[in-house]
Amino acid sequence: MMEHKGYIATIEYDDSVEMLHGEVINAAPYPIVTFEAADVEGLKREFRISIDDYLAWCEEDGIEPRRPFSGKLNLRLGSDLHQQVAVEAAANGMSINEWIKRTLSKEITITT
Repeated sequence: MMEHKGYIATIEYDDSVEMLHGEVINAAPYPIVTFEAADVEGLKREFRISIDDYLAWCEEDGIEPRRPFSGKLNLRLGSDLHQQVAVEAAANGMSINEWIKRTLSKEITITT
């Protein structure tokens, strides 16, 4: 993965054309930027150029760019799971939000 100005991209290699391809993944619901190059240094350069061009284009056109995720997430758990989460959070002296963040952090490597 690569990061520039808060945007994160995943990288894939396409053997059929011998090119590296990148795509921004943290400005859902669809990729705002894709880019490609034949080598790693070129891919890094194209990623930075693509993000900078995207932000400049948005500014020129007076539109709000799609920003990296805000940190807010609305979950639908179902009433039984919601109750279980609330009980676990209370048993640990935490809010539901704090408990969910702690539990998810154990499962995911945070890159920020």
